[in-house]
Amino acid sequence: MYSQVAFLPNGRQLGYSTVGGGRPVVYFHGTASSRLEVFLLKKLAENSNLQIISIDRPGYGLSSFQKRRNLQDFNADVNFLLDHLGFENFGVLGWSGGGAFALSYLAFFPERVTKTVVAAAPSLPFDASTAHNMPLARYVMQIPFLGQIAMRRMRSQVLRADGNIDAFLASKQGQQIINACSRSDLRFFSDPSWMRLMYQSMAEAFRQGNLGVKAVLEEHKLFLKPWSFSFARVPADKLFIWHGAEDKTCLVSNAHLIFGCVAGSHLEIFEKKGHCVMFDNLEKLGDLFVDD
Repeated sequence: MYSQVAFLPNGRQLGYSTVGGGRPVVYFHGTASSRLEVFLLKKLAENSNLQIISIDRPGYGLSSFQKRRNLQDFNADVNFLLDHLGFENFGVLGWSGGGAFALSYLAFFPERVTKTVVAAAPSLPFDASTAHNMPLARYVMQIPFLGQIAMRRMRSQVLRADGNIDAFLASKQGQQIINACSRSDLRFFSDPSWMRLMYQSMAEAFRQGNLGVKAVLEEHKLFLKPWSFSFARVPADKLFIWHGAEDKTCLVSNAHLIFGCVAGSHLEIFEKKGHCVMFDNLEKLGDLFVDD
């Protein structure tokens, strides 16, 4: 797997992975995941002549931890890396929790972005009671002590899963994820190669131990707050919102809320699809970016 590290002016380390070669697309990975998630998009990159660059957010994988006060705190890291790689303009793609950061980047740097696709993304402030089809998530996300316990347990189970995915799926945390899946999502969970890559990416998210746990909890806290920017800054013609109608992890109502904030943006709801809607439509996704 192709991973590299860049060093920021303040001495922090920034980890990133790249697949493909061609038109650049910056990928914002999901929450409690990492840069390695981009390897699930390798076929997309190869078939559509795209170079997809995925960056570990602070505290995940190879990126040094740094406290973030809002979504846009990550934008400077993105700009540093893309300048370092020599890309002035590029597409933006964000899945799940990464979609919120993709939206923030588009809001502040629309001149650099050719097109942004956010798939299965939360609208903020996120209603935690609907997360993962698990009402108790509200308390896990809002009460720090419970959140730390839950994330440490998840980290333990995910690290075991990196070597034994079946054992993870049989665990309490694994069953919660399965229960939050639509029928179409379950197809991905039955694919050993997809599962192996997904859980390698999740395990990498917790590479830094307690700092990884802290980074995940920090992002959840950001999601519970209102958007930290004005949607008046978002160019509607550059925003494409995708969501599965049967998404149980992040309900489809989130897509409608985001669409309502950006008049004239492009909304597509995929019937009988769930949280993995992006991975179910890679050819269509590639066509979107190739048309830039």
